[in-house]
Amino acid sequence: MQSINLTNSHPYPVDMARAGRQAVDKHSELYKASVDFESLFIRQMLEVMRKTIHREDDLLSGGMTQDVFEGMLYDEYAKKMAETAGFGLADTIYRQLSSK
Repeated sequence: MQSINLTNSHPYPVDMARAGRQAVDKHSELYKASVDFESLFIRQMLEVMRKTIHREDDLLSGGMTQDVFEGMLYDEYAKKMAETAGFGLADTIYRQLSSK
């Protein structure tokens, strides 16, 4: 009869989602492009969210200047969120494109 070793040699906790995944080179041009794409995706999400806000309660009371300001503000929010929030979309895009 064969005995089965059920002990795990890995330190706990084991991140099973990352086990066996390809490493991500965060300094490569491909990764930077992946982060830019993630930023575009987040920007679209923020734009849809922005449309749900009631304009009569705004601090700047609407108008074209508010639209321009909010557009630039949400662009910056999206860039920072893509760089720091850990959505994981950039990593997934990087792995998908670098495996080809």
